[in-house]
Amino acid sequence: MTTLHELMQGDLVTHTSSFSKTVAPGLRTGYFVLPVAEAKAFEERAVSTYISPPFLPQATIAEFVERGRFEPNLERVRGELRGRRDAMIAGLERTFPTDASWSRPEGGYFIWLELGEGRVASELVVRGGESGVGVVPGLDFFPYESGGGRSSVRLAFSYETPERIAEGVERLAALL
Repeated sequence: MTTLHELMQGDLVTHTSSFSKTVAPGLRTGYFVLPVAEAKAFEERAVSTYISPPFLPQATIAEFVERGRFEPNLERVRGELRGRRDAMIAGLERTFPTDASWSRPEGGYFIWLELGEGRVASELVVRGGESGVGVVPGLDFFPYESGGGRSSVRLAFSYETPERIAEGVERLAALL
């Protein structure tokens, strides 16, 4: 997928990301890709916001990248996430009502689920939590009192195994 930064050929766009999901969550180290003309000013602002940068995590990541391990690891992570996403979609197709619909993301960590006519997401959030399946209400992603997200939830597939994902989807479907 082409990024906005790539479309603008590096001009006028700052891209920020982290190594938390692709290398190691505990390192908590991110990075910026920005126009060269902006780099010095950004560095000066960044330095004034912290006492000491995280040298050990930065050195660890630098070594990991320099040894050529980042790209193979990224492909491994993509494969894991693809398998988890596919398990969730298969579970939704197998167990959810036909009036429900969901996104089919090319990447990322989440699926957006529209529950269908007459179903209220807040009820599923509570009942899902009681049955050990956490979901985030769609209301959290819309402006307050806009009416958006009442019948939708965000499902995460980044953490659990495909087997546990299938089990969680079955539990949610049984609660509808």
